[in-house]
Amino acid sequence: MPNNLRDHVSQICVLNACSHAGLLHEARTIFNEISLKTESIITTMVDCLSRLFMFDEAQQLIEDYEKTNTPSIVMYMSLLSGARNNRNSNLSEKIYKRMKTLFPNAKESLAAGVVLLSNIYSSLGKHEEAKTFRSNQIEELGVKVKVGLSWTEIKGHIV
Repeated sequence: MPNNLRDHVSQICVLNACSHAGLLHEARTIFNEISLKTESIITTMVDCLSRLFMFDEAQQLIEDYEKTNTPSIVMYMSLLSGARNNRNSNLSEKIYKRMKTLFPNAKESLAAGVVLLSNIYSSLGKHEEAKTFRSNQIEELGVKVKVGLSWTEIKGHIV
């Protein structure tokens, strides 16, 4: 990486670009060159590995990080998102259970995890299981899932 791109923010941006482009070799090279691996840097690498369905390596990175740092829910959400993209319900369930154990008070993030996991069930045709899981978990968490909204403007009018 050029010397003028060696600040923390630039490193995250370049790693993130590699992650979204599927450039694992380049991401690994950059990651290995970074001397101070912050939570954000490691999370971005976990995201890269998860997007390429390299879950064992992503989990190992998280485990190594947790040897000297407190767990990061963002890392687990990146891992869970990758498992969702892979439609891997077994791994997703394990990740979600781990998140509930490590972050019992992170209700909003856990609710997002519930949505991801229920979406996996739906994508596998398990619609009733998805519905039951989602309603039970959201009730257990005691939160309300925020509905996403978007607007489109056409010729000066919002539709």
